[in-house]
Amino acid sequence: MNRFSALLILLAACGDSVEHPSPNPPPSWGVPISGGTMLITRDGKFAVVADPDRDRIVSVDLGKHAVVAEIQLNAGDEPGRLIEDGAGRIHVALRHGGALFTLDGATATSGLRRVACSEPRGLAWQASSDLVHVACAGGELVSFASAAGEAVRDLRLERDLRDVIVSGDVLRVSRFRTAELLTIDATGTIIDRASSPIVKRTVQSGSSFPNDCPNCGGGVSPEAPQIVDALPAVAWRAVPLADGAVLVSHQRQVKARMKTEPGGYGPGCGGGPVEHAVTIMRAGQPPFAVQRLISGALPVDVAVSPRGDLVAFAMAGTHDIHQVVAASLTLPDREDEDCGGFRDSTPLINDDLGAPTSIAYLPDGRLAVYYPESPAIVIHDGLASEAILLPGGFGYDSGRALFHTATGSGLACASCHPEGRDDGLVWEFEGIGFRRTQNLAGGILARAPYHWNGDMKDFDMLMHDVFAVRMSGGEPSRSQKLSLGPWLERIPAPKGVVVDAAAAERGRALFDSVEVGCASCHNGALLTNNQLFDVGTGGKLKVPSLVGVGARAPFMHDGCAATLSDRFGACGGGDAHGQTSQLTPAQLADLTAYLESL
Repeated sequence: MNRFSALLILLAACGDSVEHPSPNPPPSWGVPISGGTMLITRDGKFAVVADPDRDRIVSVDLGKHAVVAEIQLNAGDEPGRLIEDGAGRIHVALRHGGALFTLDGATATSGLRRVACSEPRGLAWQASSDLVHVACAGGELVSFASAAGEAVRDLRLERDLRDVIVSGDVLRVSRFRTAELLTIDATGTIIDRASSPIVKRTVQSGSSFPNDCPNCGGGVSPEAPQIVDALPAVAWRAVPLADGAVLVSHQRQVKARMKTEPGGYGPGCGGGPVEHAVTIMRAGQPPFAVQRLISGALPVDVAVSPRGDLVAFAMAGTHDIHQVVAASLTLPDREDEDCGGFRDSTPLINDDLGAPTSIAYLPDGRLAVYYPESPAIVIHDGLASEAILLPGGFGYDSGRALFHTATGSGLACASCHPEGRDDGLVWEFEGIGFRRTQNLAGGILARAPYHWNGDMKDFDMLMHDVFAVRMSGGEPSRSQKLSLGPWLERIPAPKGVVVDAAAAERGRALFDSVEVGCASCHNGALLTNNQLFDVGTGGKLKVPSLVGVGARAPFMHDGCAATLSDRFGACGGGDAHGQTSQLTPAQLADLTAYLESL
């Protein structure tokens, strides 16, 4: 038996049916999947993997199938996106290390760490200036000289930046949850913003799922169909195309009413309330919504072949790699598409090695796929494949696996809670009304009871009602029940943003004052007392944690406040929700600055 066969057996043995004899789970492993953490060097000789689950960078000689460098980073650095510059240096964003890490080449065994921002996400190298641009979750866009030195420019744009793409003299920066693409000129000014068009989907009246989908196994409602909007959401990956356009691989929210009964979140096969979408953005032209190419959950990475004739998508939730002909990108979205129409131009890839998180083409057209649990890189050449096992040992957490695996509804937990946080969307629930997706990061186990009105007393009840019943995920195993909560507990809340420290300090004093009264409910380490109160916004609702609140727009339980400032307007509950009517506009601005800093 070779190592690869043994690995397959090991993976099969570690499925979700595993039961832990101990009442306590094993130590949690791995971080939320973000995707896009592998590159192939320009000469095709090396694959470089940023391994966020093990806080390391690994380089592989693709000719020899041998690891040539392994750099252990600091615990919690969580390396993410990486790029190669013109001199062959490799740059890596340390998402929670707050830094840009630069290697002199793929075989380097140490690197240069430079402070960037609180949460670096996207990277791009600009040949004309020899600068590396870093996009950050807090809204910073920071630029460094490639070789060394501190930041030469630090712009503050808008929160939730994701990928950066160089397009001539301008930069195009995606925003994660809204799937927008911002265009930044040489002065650092936003000169354009684009978003995927809203498209139409057909749903059965009173149903929570779109399309006449006979292959989904969920049946078809006998009620008359309705036409609803499908809105752009969560942009997992944005990549450049050869003609200067940008391809955005994102999700789309189908605005149908959600049911809370068994199977209420959709029948699967891409026919649920979240679908995969592709939008092509060209300068000077309206964004183009591409006809649905594939179905699946969590489109975490995209790769374009060297000749530009194929585009590959890594679907972490369904463990598949799809390849489509680039010509498919010219086909417009159609309202009457059904959810079974694949347009793969090559056989579907599923290596049965867990969730693929990163893909990249070699210069000769072969496709490399990275599987973090194994850990392994599998090289595909047509129907043939070969695996390169990486050091570090097999990694698995049944809670993490459950969180990222698509259920019978077509959804994974991460579909609505990408990276353990939230999609920023508002959903309509039958018999409940409009509710904004709740954030899971930042101390979830200490925030019971759960849901907006606290109707789920503990985490087990939450898993059963949402995952097993509504998402058609089946009853979680004992291993999953023991593991999911502790795994989520490790995910930190989004970092606060401080633009004006003096204003934030004045806001803190107002927040803590008896006259305003915010701290009477929002107190303790998580800034919540976990109680239920009627604050004039629609009955008794649970006090939410305010840790990382600035990153959670829109605000309030129904998303009625687009900004934190709007929370103090018409939909905020008035003086039943903190005594704020006496505050001046300047004081409200200070209070908002403090909330942004949390």
